[in-house]
Amino acid sequence: MPYACELMSVPSTSATSSLSIGSLYTIRVTVQGSRLRSELSRRSAHRVEADIPMQGDLSMSLKLTVFTAIPRERGQQQGELMRSEIAANADFYLKRFCANGTNLAQIQAEATGWLRFLEDLRPDYVEELRGIADAAFMPLYTVVMLNVRHEIWLRLMARRAADLSYGILDGCTSAGLMPEVTAQNTTMLAQTIDGQAAVRGTLFVGKVVTPANPQWLGIFEAGCAGPIAGLNEAGIGLVCNSLVSPIDGSALMTAPFKLRCRSILQAPTFDRAISAIIRADRNISMNYLIGHADGEIINIESSPNDKRYIYPEDGVISHANHFEPGTRIPSEWERFVPDSPFRSRRFGRHLRSRLGQVDVDHILLGLKDHFSYPASICCHPNQDTQYPNSTLSAIIMDLSKRVLFATDGPPCSAPLERFDLWI
Repeated sequence: MPYACELMSVPSTSATSSLSIGSLYTIRVTVQGSRLRSELSRRSAHRVEADIPMQGDLSMSLKLTVFTAIPRERGQQQGELMRSEIAANADFYLKRFCANGTNLAQIQAEATGWLRFLEDLRPDYVEELRGIADAAFMPLYTVVMLNVRHEIWLRLMARRAADLSYGILDGCTSAGLMPEVTAQNTTMLAQTIDGQAAVRGTLFVGKVVTPANPQWLGIFEAGCAGPIAGLNEAGIGLVCNSLVSPIDGSALMTAPFKLRCRSILQAPTFDRAISAIIRADRNISMNYLIGHADGEIINIESSPNDKRYIYPEDGVISHANHFEPGTRIPSEWERFVPDSPFRSRRFGRHLRSRLGQVDVDHILLGLKDHFSYPASICCHPNQDTQYPNSTLSAIIMDLSKRVLFATDGPPCSAPLERFDLWI
């Protein structure tokens, strides 16, 4: 097993797991079986049958939860529903940090610093993290680590940009389509969410309903209060791509990536969504591709102290994990992930091949592309690497209809499921 988390044979009314993370603590967790089965059976999604043959195991399915308006309760909901997935994420990332020169004491100190910062910046966000930690039986600093792992990880990566033996990184391929190029005249976004193959099955879909902000639908990593992609009832949608520049992690603490994503999806207007990215400097580099149902798309490449705006051409824009040519920002990511430069162009060409007729099936076909396998748009583990990565989910969003389609695993083998914001 890739994690130090093992389910043992117990009576049908309960399940017990033992979680060991480093040498700091060992936790024994008991979950009532009937309650767990009840929670995990909650679904408001249904599968979409595309006209493209599927391969492999189709049994995995994304969990969906509808979050309440109270931050602490939202966290508790997630902690209960995703307890085993949070444990798996925490175990993997803590071990990976330690395997690459960071010890648990350093991680705890780093996370504690971020906790203090977030308590001043967004106390409601921290309340949600506390709820996750309590219900998942996790130390708070571990949950904070999961929520700022990009900031911790990319700071380490930027320092080792010359060390190609450091391992293959996560990579994502994204795109935006203006209404004039889609079959139903709607604004659409799409993305592969690529990450460590060891944590496949730990993503989930959350619908957040609060009185103060538009309701929104997001894709979350287990243990995180901020999404990595999603859409809201105001018609705003977001997909992202990780980037690396030489100064990542060198700035003072600012709003972390996942909190910015949450702020974007809480925004009632397009300008407010953009403001969440550009109003203050950033700690790490990231590409934000934002769309609006009314027919607007903007791509923002950002580094800690700089940014660049890129707009669709012929109604299409695509992006991967490098700063596109023409920027003054040095780009480092492709030194680790050399497939990034062709993934973006290849996906864009595929989408432009049916201008005016692009639909979910055509986008899905592009997301299934296996050119340069396993380092393809539909990414698969390279067993020659220490930390093989894989496409964890492929997502397609119709912003006009407020619908999110997603797979739980590589799109070549996992079924596409539909999640409606307004249902």
